[in-house]
Amino acid sequence: MELTHWKNKLDEWFADKEGEMLGLLETLVNMDSFSHDGADVNRVGEVIAAWMRSIGFEAEVMPKPPLPKDEAWMESLGNVVRAGSHPREAGPGVALIGHMDTVFPAGTAEARPFHLDRASGRATGPGVLDMKGGLVLNMFVARAFKELGLLDVPLTLTFSADEELGSPTGTRVLADLLNGAHAVLCPEPGYPGGGVSTERKGSGHMLLDIEGKAAHAGRNYEDGASAIIELAHKILAFEKHVDLERGITVNVGLVKGGISANSVAPNATARIHLTFRTLEDGEKLVEAIRKDVARVSVPGTRSQVSGGIRLYPLTRTPKVEELWELAQASGKALDFPLECVVSKGAAESGFCASVLDLPTLCNLGPEGIGLHSPDEYVTVSTLVPRAKVLALTALQAGHAFTASPKVDLSKWKH
Repeated sequence: MELTHWKNKLDEWFADKEGEMLGLLETLVNMDSFSHDGADVNRVGEVIAAWMRSIGFEAEVMPKPPLPKDEAWMESLGNVVRAGSHPREAGPGVALIGHMDTVFPAGTAEARPFHLDRASGRATGPGVLDMKGGLVLNMFVARAFKELGLLDVPLTLTFSADEELGSPTGTRVLADLLNGAHAVLCPEPGYPGGGVSTERKGSGHMLLDIEGKAAHAGRNYEDGASAIIELAHKILAFEKHVDLERGITVNVGLVKGGISANSVAPNATARIHLTFRTLEDGEKLVEAIRKDVARVSVPGTRSQVSGGIRLYPLTRTPKVEELWELAQASGKALDFPLECVVSKGAAESGFCASVLDLPTLCNLGPEGIGLHSPDEYVTVSTLVPRAKVLALTALQAGHAFTASPKVDLSKWKH
């Protein structure tokens, strides 16, 4: 039986790989890759591309796609790295996706570098779980396939540079690279106890800019128009859209504005993060935010907002269900049972399932706790078992699925 044959080959190959996997993980974790610092993210991409070439894969840094005129800030973001077992002309085949960027600013890696605590079985450091651990899994699965000669269809790996911002440039590149793939597997952090996701929320990112009028806050307050007060009105309006029972959240996570404490603020900006369970709810939420922005509470201020839906919901389509069944069979064969978990977060996997209509599975990565926090850690004992589950599922997907029909993306709103 092929499943048993593949399982035995993978058991043997991964038997002595934990140390090497931890070594690569240490290298990646000790490199800053804050989403907004594109140069740092690209340095991580260079290391990954060189590693992939060293194991016999093609690797290339993809050019930045055309960007919206009202979101020039994206120019400073990093580039997607693609690695493939075959030339692009052969098609994407089975795809392993992941992101290089983290939420931690420059200097974090030096302040609290990678640390392996054998006593607790934990590895710590910025981005160790979300998702540099998952990147290591993808890279070692690719190496295993290359050295064992197991996969009969092309294998494509993508390494995005801005997923933590909703992949505003990344998904545009994935749309080109992965359209028509057999299946997509994403090792975002796995849930403890074998948790894998067939459903994830979608998310949106929006940037609000408000222009007011400066004035001395004491002598001629009435001549000013405070952008900060206008922002406060809008934040309270946004808060009314939160509906936790329906899975809808609106979070104003970053704000700045003004020029001094004794000046009426002539400017203010805010970054807004949205989550939702369905695309319909996401579209309604974005429209509601735009209406809130259009209302003026402080005369003399002007507001504009850019952005919208970024990461699409991962929904349990028949294709997703079929891939989940293959993953379950992999876990059973490896004596590592999997559990289906509905994730509250969003990821690029949703774009692959909802927009590209591909069999997609998420949260196949190593397990741990505390992502996006200083307490983030990977449970080391899950690195190899999760890598083998990922590999065995990819092998089955390469046989169970053929190339998907390409989706017409001309009407895709991005």
